[in-house]
Amino acid sequence: MSKKKRRKRIWNEPEDKSEWLNELIEAGESAVKGYERYLLNKIDHIELAQIMTTLHDLLPMDINRRYDDDNDSTDN
Repeated sequence: MSKKKRRKRIWNEPEDKSEWLNELIEAGESAVKGYERYLLNKIDHIELAQIMTTLHDLLPMDINRRYDDDNDSTDN
């Protein structure tokens, strides 16, 4: 089974931080509402993925790092 090629996404520093913050808040609200709608079977996983992708694109993270930060634990 072949894996889908992932397009490399690189976060760019926004020129207008106020506009970026407004877009980020809007996308976050949309993600929460979209997830609620998904849990109620009002949208499918594809629509939810589109909403989450919009939010992800606004966040300062590199898709190549994926979940590496979540697995780094310094707890003993």
